[in-house]
Amino acid sequence: MAGEGYEYEIIFFGRGGQGAVTAAQIMALAAVSKGLYALAYPEFGPERRGAPVRSYLAISTEPIEVREPIERPNISVVFGPDLLRVNPEIPERTRDYIVINSRRYETVEPYLRGFNGGIIHINAYDLSTKYLGRAIVNTAMLGALLKVFDALTVDDVADAVLRIFSGRLGKLNAELVRVAYNEARVIK
Repeated sequence: MAGEGYEYEIIFFGRGGQGAVTAAQIMALAAVSKGLYALAYPEFGPERRGAPVRSYLAISTEPIEVREPIERPNISVVFGPDLLRVNPEIPERTRDYIVINSRRYETVEPYLRGFNGGIIHINAYDLSTKYLGRAIVNTAMLGALLKVFDALTVDDVADAVLRIFSGRLGKLNAELVRVAYNEARVIK
């Protein structure tokens, strides 16, 4: 996907409180820091913890002038298996990769059978609980995303995390990005 004039379109599918909006903002900050153009913007209904949230991210080598919902992303980042049930269109609309969080891949595999692109699996619940003390999975999901997102490095994103979160929380989240990158499995 990378090269002159490339563009990435990513949708983060989450629930309120999981950090999908912040994840897109971190990636946008990392991209701008590398001299790329980036636009991150959320879409959500009633603002409450647990409600479905989508956050859109476009990253390009050219200025991004269109601000509308992404219909066919290169990459869908799915923060939990229940979101595949709520959004059954994810596999058919995603062009290249789905990054999925679940404790066991077998629980999401039936929803992804018809998907012809690549799949990256991570148990971000347990990793984030181990590092942060609770299952806020956004930075773990960014580490998994970096398995297939070649415009930024793990260090680029960890540095952006440190600019968003301060002190010990920033250090823990930056480390979580690195650990998640190593833990994520490329299924196909």
